[in-house]
Amino acid sequence: MSSEGRLRALLAKELAVPEERLALGATLEELEVDSLRMIELAFAIEESFGVQMGEDTAQLMARIETFGDLCSYVDELLAGPRSTAEASP
Repeated sequence: MSSEGRLRALLAKELAVPEERLALGATLEELEVDSLRMIELAFAIEESFGVQMGEDTAQLMARIETFGDLCSYVDELLAGPRSTAEASP
C-alpha cells in the first residue's frame, strides 16, 4: 500500500470519516482538524510510519492545508534528509 493509501486509512480511522472524504484537495478545515487534532494525528502518523514530525503544531498547520499536503509532507519524511551531494546540481 502506498503512503497515500496508508495515510488515508489512518486518517479515516482517527477522524472517523469515510475514506472517500479524504481526497487530495480536502482541506484540514473541511475535515475539522484543529490544532489539538493535529497533535493527535502527528502522534498517530509518527507511530504508524516510524517518522518524526519535528515541527510544532503551528508550523504544521501553516505548512499543511490539505490532505494532499499531508501526503507530500509524510513522503518527504519517509525519504529522509537529502545529502549535500544530492542537493548539488
